Amino acid sequence: MNQPSDLRELADLVGAAVERPVRLLPQSGRPGESLLHAYDEHARRVAVVRWAEDEAAARRLLDAASALATVEAHHHGSRLVVPRLLALTTWAGRPLLVQEWCATPYPGRVPARGARYDAERVVVELGSTADLDRSYADGLRARLRDLPSSAFGDQLLAALDRLGAQHDLDALPRGAWHGSWSRATVAAGPQGTVLVRDWDRFERNRPIGFDTLHFRLDELRGEQRRPAAGTALVTEAPRLLARWHGRVVGEARCIARLLLLELAARELAEVGPGRAPVSWTADWIAPTLFSA
Repeated sequence: MNQPSDLRELADLVGAAVERPVRLLPQSGRPGESLLHAYDEHARRVAVVRWAEDEAAARRLLDAASALATVEAHHHGSRLVVPRLLALTTWAGRPLLVQEWCATPYPGRVPARGARYDAERVVVELGSTADLDRSYADGLRARLRDLPSSAFGDQLLAALDRLGAQHDLDALPRGAWHGSWSRATVAAGPQGTVLVRDWDRFERNRPIGFDTLHFRLDELRGEQRRPAAGTALVTEAPRLLARWHGRVVGEARCIARLLLLELAARELAEVGPGRAPVSWTADWIAPTLFSA
């Protein structure tokens, strides 16, 4: 991925946002986007910097900035605590976002389930009515069709078609999705708050409950052999999603399979042509979808 050509000039711009000199270290980011972490003179991480290299990345970045600003302006005092938006500007003609790096006072402590659900509800509400006018099923189908052509991709599309034949996918309650809700991005804060970082995968117009399922999937992948994690998630889905409108068994398991399809589409798009499907997607997501 291309990086901004003059990191020193960019460091000056970021330093002005955080009000101290910084050093920038490039990180692994999404296609079309540069991700950098900013460190101060004491080697403390103080900010996350995202720079969009193309139009798709620019839209994602602006959506994430809007979500952070909305939480700060309208959900102050809720369970959800997010990094402050320090700057939203342009660099080389593309959007540049600078957000603070939040250090949790309780490193490694997982928030209680009730606190997580309260925070997830705030995330869901970051979507707008206009987002829900778009077909979710058509959007997912387009993401799968955009993958490099392969028999594996055709199988993923067939799995989506099977789900669509059994359920009205656009009738599922939808909202916003953090996109990386896991033990690595969600941490316990003071007084029952939930500190959430890494908003670079934030998306709107997704079935409600994706974050709940994604968090449990992260736990399952740590508890079980990988091929069993997807199957276990589908089995547990009715219990996990019971707080989201009391879902029936079939609908809950459909949403779990949709999450696996979303993760497959994302993974295969990011590993690059020629490498898909040689990834964890083929190991454990695909067997669950293809056996449904």
